[in-house]
Amino acid sequence: MTERSRRVPSLRWRIVAAVALLLVATNVVVGAVTVVAFRGYLVDRLDAELATAANRTVGGQDGDRPPPPTSSSGSDPENAFIGAPGQSAGTVVAIRRDGATVLGGYTDSSGRQHGLTSAQEATLAGIASDGDPVTVHLGALGSYRAQAIGDDGDVFVTALPLGDLDAAIGRLLLVIGVVTVLGLLVAAWALTLLVRRSLRPLERVAAVASDVTGLDLERGGTDIPVRVAAGDLAANREVAQVGTALNRLLGHVARALTVRRDAEAGMRTFVADASHELRTPIATVRAYAELTATTSDLPTIHRNVERIGREAVRMGDLVEELLLLGRLEAVALASGRAPVRGPVDLTSLVVEATMDARATAPDHRWTLQVPDDHPLVVSGDATQLRRVVTNLLANARTHTPADTTVVVSLQRSGEVARLVVANDGPVIPAEALPTLFERFTRGEASRSREHGTSGLGLAIVRAVVTAHDGLVRVVSEPGRTAFTVDLPGGAADGVVDLG
Repeated sequence: MTERSRRVPSLRWRIVAAVALLLVATNVVVGAVTVVAFRGYLVDRLDAELATAANRTVGGQDGDRPPPPTSSSGSDPENAFIGAPGQSAGTVVAIRRDGATVLGGYTDSSGRQHGLTSAQEATLAGIASDGDPVTVHLGALGSYRAQAIGDDGDVFVTALPLGDLDAAIGRLLLVIGVVTVLGLLVAAWALTLLVRRSLRPLERVAAVASDVTGLDLERGGTDIPVRVAAGDLAANREVAQVGTALNRLLGHVARALTVRRDAEAGMRTFVADASHELRTPIATVRAYAELTATTSDLPTIHRNVERIGREAVRMGDLVEELLLLGRLEAVALASGRAPVRGPVDLTSLVVEATMDARATAPDHRWTLQVPDDHPLVVSGDATQLRRVVTNLLANARTHTPADTTVVVSLQRSGEVARLVVANDGPVIPAEALPTLFERFTRGEASRSREHGTSGLGLAIVRAVVTAHDGLVRVVSEPGRTAFTVDLPGGAADGVVDLG
């Protein structure tokens, strides 16, 4: 883990923090709506009480309006109006006449009357006499809900304190705050446990990935035994997706490592075999060159030069075949298929190659079966397809004894042109069949060198057929060995016996 990754908060804590913030925001919104609604309800009730108190104020004043109280304490019979029966303690009343306050005060909870200060009277004087309740602040008395009502030139002002209402709102806010904090703590604790349990399978998936980095894959190891357990894959859908993808990736990596190992082993074998195949003609050329340098006999020199020429041709053919294989594999890797160069008359090509083989090996019996009504045509490279046919015929001619019957058949099978080269010669060993089309593979020990071949003929056949989107296979059993090539295209059957 890098220093930067250590500084980044973990997914677990980010989830917990996000949910906690969401809970806080939700509780704040719910609490604010609750407080506003509750305060509105309480204010409505207080306004109803204020209307009742205002009616008492107006109904509790008879005759002439007495002057305002001259002292702020004590009981004054002339100011009994201030503490009219039914008025709650702290109710402020005032009477304005001709724009001046002629009476104002309140009675405390012990029944003592108090006058108003000039500032408080000025605040009450500013209330419109339309009967609508308003909230005012009366200095040391605090906030009040006040209402002014006009009657016969006098304005009666009644105000009820908001202290109890504000206290109720404060208690509600305290309850909401405590519940929010406790709920947040409990939710965070429960969510932490839940997220930890939910992410535990993901942590095991990460542990599997970490274990892979500890495997020794640089030295040719291909086995990756670690996988995400089936129990973790069943934990939840997200972990299953990640775990399945990781298992699939590890499988691909294991197969790629196996292919790399096999390719490296094949390359080592190829280099060794190519070196061995080239070493023999090179040694022959060197030996005959040394013999030629030590003799002046002209016939001997001619024989030596002729042998050197044959070995040089052999080496050239081997190099050409290796270059051809390299080009075919490069095309397959680059585009996945060989470029289509045009139509190829496969019937004429097979007939010509079989006639050439009959002339080369008259000790074999050759039978040709081809369409007699119209030729089979395929798309591809005529030169490369000719090499496929000649290599198969050369393989049958070289590795079977005299008097062997070789049957070359060409026919259409559905949308495929099928070429079969079969013989009744010796059986190819079963252990050699899986690698028969590999480079320098020999069905029998050293039989390629004994017959002067390079061991690349069947490898070229497979490379060319694969480049033409075809398929080549071999079946060998007592009495019959058959090489079958399938290519796109085809048409009818006929039989020609070449003897």
